[in-house]
Amino acid sequence: MPLRLDTLKCTGCGLCELACSFRRDRVITTMRSSIMLHLDDKKNYFGVMIKRPNDELVLGRPEGLEIQGRGDRKEEDGAGAKPILLREECDECDGEIPYCVRICPSRCLYEGE
Repeated sequence: MPLRLDTLKCTGCGLCELACSFRRDRVITTMRSSIMLHLDDKKNYFGVMIKRPNDELVLGRPEGLEIQGRGDRKEEDGAGAKPILLREECDECDGEIPYCVRICPSRCLYEGE
């Protein structure tokens, strides 16, 4: 089932990043996950980015979801969007319940159609 995100429930805890990296490489680091917490000091808000197949990004921000294709990057995306482009795409834990879904305390990440 596809991974879904309710942006208004996200608390910015970052557990999704750690769970993803642990499942992928058995290490706990924010640099190896396919999901990334995005912080923006100027706007004083945060969001979640998920790298999907074909370099598609799902951006979960307080104002709603946005899906960007490879050529859709904007200048205002800033440097914060670049680290996730270097990461492996989300494989949705190869059919298991995704680790990010299991660990999310606010249940902002879930599976659904």
